[in-house]
Amino acid sequence: MRKVALIFIITMLAFYALAQQPYDEVAKAVFESLKTGNYSILEPYLDENMKEAFNEKSFNALREQMISKYGGLKSFEFIEEGKSGKFALAYYRFQFEKANVTLRLVFSQTNGEYKLSGLWIQKVVWREKGIPLPLAVGLPILGGILALLTFYTLGFKKIKGAELILGFFLVAITLFIQPVIQQAPFLALGIKSNADITAKGFAFTAITAIWLGFIAGFFQEGLKYAFMRNKRLKEALFVGIGFGLGEAILVPLLQVVQSFILGGLTVQLTQALLSLFERYIATLFHGGTTITLAYAYKNGFGRKALVVLSIVHGAIDTFASYYQLTNSQISLIMTYGTITAITLILLWYAIPKAKVEGEEGKVVW
Repeated sequence: MRKVALIFIITMLAFYALAQQPYDEVAKAVFESLKTGNYSILEPYLDENMKEAFNEKSFNALREQMISKYGGLKSFEFIEEGKSGKFALAYYRFQFEKANVTLRLVFSQTNGEYKLSGLWIQKVVWREKGIPLPLAVGLPILGGILALLTFYTLGFKKIKGAELILGFFLVAITLFIQPVIQQAPFLALGIKSNADITAKGFAFTAITAIWLGFIAGFFQEGLKYAFMRNKRLKEALFVGIGFGLGEAILVPLLQVVQSFILGGLTVQLTQALLSLFERYIATLFHGGTTITLAYAYKNGFGRKALVVLSIVHGAIDTFASYYQLTNSQISLIMTYGTITAITLILLWYAIPKAKVEGEEGKVVW
């Protein structure tokens, strides 16, 4: 019996040794540091380049993003290993409260020891089952359609298809060109992610949000103004509605494509309903701004209206950008509160002017 027991113990120890990976100790340090927020646990396992690139600020920014998005960290396990040139790759599944996140850890060997040279999020699998994809995409689109119906009930029953198409075309231009302008300085600085931005502190994050917001405000309102000159007010309204409908359709579709590239899309019902409201109020906002721009141009204060609306739009998008960077709930509330208040003011100002305008004249664009 003693010999059998000894053989069993030796066998178990051999299996345990084989199951252990040479970089498990580093992975454990990654886990403990992310779980506790203690960077000093991980720092000794970083190579020199990683210590410089992934300093304590960068670590804290990444951790805050992951915890706020995925919940508390519970456990981790090894999945597989690989190789890329002189680097060893190891994939570990980190189990958070809301999702299983696969991290790709990149290792280099220094004096026979494995040091961490890189850390990447490879895949995210949410624990909670989201709503069906068609519903997740359809609810924001429904928000744009409801805005169109709102204007219809306000008396604008003659839908102008050409202007809707023009608005859709303008938002397509916006979605392709505006991000290039917004991201240019960050690419020049070597900043590749939200974590890189928030790692630089509150001041840099706030300045980034202002930059993103005001580029959006001035680009979109400037583009709309260029096409609103000499437009009749009702024509201008439907260009704005087309712009809002374009966002309601194209933005969710682009998010679906992006999410599939990054590892799938999981949308909760609450998120989808917020998106529905966001697209609804945004379409109303765009309708109000285009009427206002057309009216201001006709009455000799077009440039002043352009500047004011661009600043207002920029302020709204600044709150939205800060939320996207930090997941701050206060920023989210400020975004929805501000755009709702501004939209109501715009509609109160613009709708009566568009209603009393005559119907003579024909659109040409």
